[in-house]
Amino acid sequence: MNLLRFLHEKLKIVSVNGRTFTGIINDYFYPDDNDNGKESIVMDTDTELCIEFYEDDIQTAEIIK
Repeated sequence: MNLLRFLHEKLKIVSVNGRTFTGIINDYFYPDDNDNGKESIVMDTDTELCIEFYEDDIQTAEIIK
């Protein structure tokens, strides 16, 4: 999915279970950095939670301007 392109962007993510999250992407992990071999991003949400999303957790991702 090339999640690296979202680093430092404000995103709206819809997860595969239908939940919606918005916030700033503050970190990126290459597949080699994760035990499961999948790339991931970390979002500081608007509700002050910090959530890591693996590439297969994301149904849609939209940059918010």
